[in-house]
Amino acid sequence: MAHQEACQLYIEQEIKEGLAQGKTPYSIGKELTAMIEKMFETSIPADTLKKRAQRMAEKLGTNVPNPATTGDHSENLEKRQNQPLTNTAGQFVKGTTPGPGRPSKYSPPQPYPPYTNAIYIADIAISQLERITADDPKREKAFKKVIDWINEQLSQG
Repeated sequence: MAHQEACQLYIEQEIKEGLAQGKTPYSIGKELTAMIEKMFETSIPADTLKKRAQRMAEKLGTNVPNPATTGDHSENLEKRQNQPLTNTAGQFVKGTTPGPGRPSKYSPPQPYPPYTNAIYIADIAISQLERITADDPKREKAFKKVIDWINEQLSQG
């Protein structure tokens, strides 16, 4: 038997014995860490062994769920396939919702609005109009010309 397999077998046996004696997973992990260091010349964190002892105490074996045993999916498959998706009120029956799973909690991204530089150009125009000084004799005539142009553009659509 390989070194690693021997170590794993030893850990399983010691955890089973410790649980049978009524030891806590914490004490099992602490004691096993010291014994493994002496016997196998390797170190395994006590927390790792404690968690393994907890799983063995709960008879889980691993912290990854087995998909074949996590519900009645395989047992009642035929029964559920023949079950209608909606009841008489038109609502979905529990466990028969169509689709791949629960709905996404994120909405699809919204499309960007069309690009326009109208505000930028308007800012440039305003900054140019600000260059007309208050004492310029043609100031009023220039502003009226701009206002007339704006009204003409707005009426065209």
